[in-house]
Amino acid sequence: MTCVAPPKIRLFHWLLTALVPIFLSLLSVASAQAADKDSADLADLSLDELLSTEITTLSRKAENLGSAPAAVHVITQSDIRRSGARSIPELLRMVPGMQVAQIDGNKWAVTSRGANGRFANKLLVLMDGRTLYNPMLSGVHWDVQDTDIAAIERIEVIRGPGATMWGSNAVNGVVNIITKHAADTKGGNIGVAGGMDGYETTVRYGAEARDSAFRFFGKVLDRDGNINMLGADTEDYSEMLRFGGRYDWDGRDDSEFTLSFETYSGESGEYRISRSIVPPYETVSDTFTEITGSFLMATWSRDFSENSGLQVRAYYDTHERDVPTYTEDVETFDVDIQHSFSVGEDHSLMWGVSYRRSSDETTDTFEISIVPATATRDRISAFIQDEISLLDGRARLIFGSKFEHNELSDDDLEIEPSVRLSVAVAENQTLWASVSQAVRMPSRGERGGRVTTGILPPGQPDFPLPVPTVLLIQGNAGMLSEDVISFEAGYRIRNREFQLDAAVFYNEFSNLRSLALGAATCAPSGVVLLLDPTCLSTSTHVQQPLIIGNDDKYDAMGAELWVSRQMSERWRLQGGYTYFETSSITSGAQLDLGVIEDSPDHQLSLRSSSDINDSLEFDVMLRWVDALEAQQIDAYTALDLRLAWSPMPSLSVAAVAKNLIAGDHMEFMSELVDLAPVQVESSGFVELRWQFQ
Repeated sequence: MTCVAPPKIRLFHWLLTALVPIFLSLLSVASAQAADKDSADLADLSLDELLSTEITTLSRKAENLGSAPAAVHVITQSDIRRSGARSIPELLRMVPGMQVAQIDGNKWAVTSRGANGRFANKLLVLMDGRTLYNPMLSGVHWDVQDTDIAAIERIEVIRGPGATMWGSNAVNGVVNIITKHAADTKGGNIGVAGGMDGYETTVRYGAEARDSAFRFFGKVLDRDGNINMLGADTEDYSEMLRFGGRYDWDGRDDSEFTLSFETYSGESGEYRISRSIVPPYETVSDTFTEITGSFLMATWSRDFSENSGLQVRAYYDTHERDVPTYTEDVETFDVDIQHSFSVGEDHSLMWGVSYRRSSDETTDTFEISIVPATATRDRISAFIQDEISLLDGRARLIFGSKFEHNELSDDDLEIEPSVRLSVAVAENQTLWASVSQAVRMPSRGERGGRVTTGILPPGQPDFPLPVPTVLLIQGNAGMLSEDVISFEAGYRIRNREFQLDAAVFYNEFSNLRSLALGAATCAPSGVVLLLDPTCLSTSTHVQQPLIIGNDDKYDAMGAELWVSRQMSERWRLQGGYTYFETSSITSGAQLDLGVIEDSPDHQLSLRSSSDINDSLEFDVMLRWVDALEAQQIDAYTALDLRLAWSPMPSLSVAAVAKNLIAGDHMEFMSELVDLAPVQVESSGFVELRWQFQ
């Protein structure tokens, strides 16, 4: 299939073709020039930014990262700018403990602490508190989770359960993408990037008047696909148009109001395996998914005193996906209220309630279906948390619980408690530990889905039948929630010259998703084969279901280390190491999904950020990812480079190279076996960014 870009996208492409050579020539004389920069140098900006970082995701209120009793990492503004990343999963590669793998040109497997997959179901991803988790098949559709990356304030990543504050599915971690206040994005900003794997353009404008500020942005991207195992091009491309905005009002009575929205439309190409009951049974071809969606979110907050405040957040989100084998139309409405107050000098309490309604409509094909075709589900939850100050403020004890009713769970009430303790053992040094419990709700697909995962031609040794055998993953309406009890501990050092974050964890999982052989039936008659083998004479095929259950359990353990060292005023080194191990799976079923093995045992990263002079930056990131034994994917080493020049405060140009020295390599395969494997290639692009008033 050949993808033809719309006229507007082709116009941007032509402009890029003309601009890139000009700015490459300017870059060649950069070392002879110097100019003042709008932001401070590496030592003054990123270190101060790092040491004073406040987070809000862990306790749903502002607190200093240094004393947080959890494995928390923040991707700062300077990290985002200097990464050269063009997608959110690329940014998450910088976080120790995160397992990020590219499946094809627009799909990713992203999680922390194991159980990775295209539909990784134990990581809760938020944007400004709005959930991006998909209730249909679990996980996150990363091909549509995009925005103006330059307008991201920071990304807070909590590794480990966060269910007490955020509810179900926050099992192995929480990622919260926090965008900038509109007052911080005044004026115009144009970003243009183009190179070996396509191009994109983002245009943003914002203004401020008295107590109010706003911004609008538009983004267009066209990214190419990769290559298959034989080296031929594949059409796993991305084409997307996106428009959004944000309005902020800071009232004089300690009130704040934010209104934000985005809408998008585009296509995601796929190198797909199609299956049928007639020869050749399985074919591989280039297809595409049509995608549209939008959201509108409002947040109001008021501080009644220094220690008391109220926040109300509500949003409406809708998306449609039209895949060749399946369509879904999902609408979600969510409202969340939280109130914090102090009791005495040492107790800080917070409580909240939330309500979510999700409605969907699907259509099915031979390859995938969900029953019933339409459904509406309600989720009602409440939480309470108490933070106690101990040892004259040197220690914090936080305990609380989430109470949740969700129609996708057979339990009337899910309880998700946690206890966290942090102690300042010395200046800028903190020890912390926690025990918590979380649940993962089954998706609509797991309770009522049917996926064709393979076709066995007639006369196979294991299935010597005269007609083809269709292997089906079959949902189970009685599926229960998955559970984890997590034990964590960590140590943190933070000063101007040296930062260290170390964490260890031990997780006990139960009621995990499993597969069991069901009774084979003749089709279309539905007669059980073992009861009446003569049904084969009138059958077009045999259906062999693999029924989803909750019969698996295992333990997981690991360690995560992140170190940052200021080598000189203009040079900083950062390194990360992740170790992950699982015990042997214990199962009462005949089969298991093997998902616990789809995460590497070891990961290493090294990142260097240097300011060559006042106008020239050079960034290097080297990463090594261990093999995936279950998928038979080899370990690989990749190198990313970025060289950026700012000839004036309002203008910058950067040359970026990605996935060097790794060669053409696989990183992950879709667990539904619906996508043919592709290889990730090395790529490069040039990015121009211009700011104006």
